[in-house]
Amino acid sequence: MINTNDFLNSFISLGLNYFTGVPDSTFKSFMTLLDSNDKNFTNRIASNEGAAIAHAAGYYLSTKKLGVVYFQNSGLGNAVNPITSLTDPEVYGIPMIILMGWRGKPGIKDEPQHKKMGAVTPQILDALGISYEILRKTDYLVQIERAKLLSEKYSQPYVLIIEPDIFDSLKKIKTKSPGIGLNRESAIKCIIESIENDDIIISTTGKTSRELFGLSSKNSRGHGKNFYNVGSMGHVSAIGLEVALQNKNKVYILDGDGAMIMHMGSLGTIGHYQPKNLTHIIFDNNSHESTGGQPTVSNSLDISKILYGCNYQKVFNIDSEVELSKVLAHDQKNLKGIVIKTKTESRKDLERPTDSPKKTKVRFMENILNEK
Repeated sequence: MINTNDFLNSFISLGLNYFTGVPDSTFKSFMTLLDSNDKNFTNRIASNEGAAIAHAAGYYLSTKKLGVVYFQNSGLGNAVNPITSLTDPEVYGIPMIILMGWRGKPGIKDEPQHKKMGAVTPQILDALGISYEILRKTDYLVQIERAKLLSEKYSQPYVLIIEPDIFDSLKKIKTKSPGIGLNRESAIKCIIESIENDDIIISTTGKTSRELFGLSSKNSRGHGKNFYNVGSMGHVSAIGLEVALQNKNKVYILDGDGAMIMHMGSLGTIGHYQPKNLTHIIFDNNSHESTGGQPTVSNSLDISKILYGCNYQKVFNIDSEVELSKVLAHDQKNLKGIVIKTKTESRKDLERPTDSPKKTKVRFMENILNEK
């Protein structure tokens, strides 16, 4: 395995000390190290993968130095636009190194949402005309040197693909405090016990959907009117908006701070159309918890004011389950936002949805279409 500290120092030794991106569990220990606030390098937290490409472009334009971008291959779709219209040598020609986690690699078991992108990642890079190679344990320093050389020579990004389980674990990094706030799973339990079984829930990818699935399995609610959005991070708000506009039932979006920030523009769209049957619940733990607890920028945001600014009519900041139950008991007459500060913690034995995405889709559609 690759020693994580040695890997980071390989970049720094080559003058590559600017990093930006979106966390990926494929190389979680490296992400954790970047979050250590070391003064020898900069780690710029990006809202999404396309923005990370733009951060690195701005860094290069200001310093003539290469930036290092990191993200999961599922985020390659977000990055394609700035890669083709900003960094491409036929446009501005901006060099950078991209560290891309290879989720869903053929032959390796992974979650269903990664299967397609995992299979086509090399072909996409080929179509984009981007040189790449798979990171190797034995001579990764040579690969980093080559990536830097060729990226600068041809004025375009160069990708190092990172396979799962290639890095060792960090033993000296202190475990972060879970912070203050509610336990998210307990808050979700409070939600499903406070709303009607006929109400619709759309849940964001990651541990939120996993917790909702586990709790609904043990509750009379069941899974019929739950849509577990296991992929497409940041898009649950747009899905939930349209479901609310097309249905008379109450709709609850269970969102996270990282996902909300990733595609925050959807908040403006929700506020514009103002479905009165929609409640948008945002669990804010200032963390990308599902990939290892790397921070988001939510600690510098006032999410409630953002929701009001996007034309949400009622917004509540919740700090107890009692208060959450009371707010959910109110008659739904206006577009509502609920912000819940939560801890960065979850059960180690947290289950995953056992149903395939297609089964979830069919069941969900049968249940909500039958009532129209």
